[in-house]
Amino acid sequence: MHLTMSTDYAIRIIVYLSDRKYLASSRELSKNLNIPQSYVFKVLRALQKAGLVKSCSGVDGGFELLKRPEHIMLFDVMEATETTMKINRCLEDDNHCNRQAAALCRIRCFYVDLQELIDTKLKKTTIRDLLLT
Repeated sequence: MHLTMSTDYAIRIIVYLSDRKYLASSRELSKNLNIPQSYVFKVLRALQKAGLVKSCSGVDGGFELLKRPEHIMLFDVMEATETTMKINRCLEDDNHCNRQAAALCRIRCFYVDLQELIDTKLKKTTIRDLLLT
């Protein structure tokens, strides 16, 4: 599995917002996290759509978390920006098996077990956990 830059930026933005007691502007996020501002907007839209952040308009407007860091799972942040959370396309759909043997494939069985381990870890890890490391 190779995480996209959007996912890396999303995690960094969520962690940054978790550490703040005030709204953070897109300019502040861009400058302090060294992310192009156009990319900050793209990631923030995905995070808003996922219900993780909200924007507040006005002179002192900006972005803030909708949930406390201990209630935001790393899985949810990643799911907001990744097109798939699966480690291999054969886990997406049985039709992706080029051998037409998804039910019998030993490698696929290994991938299923590995996927479950990854999903469990990501669903148990909160943003607060990242702040404490």
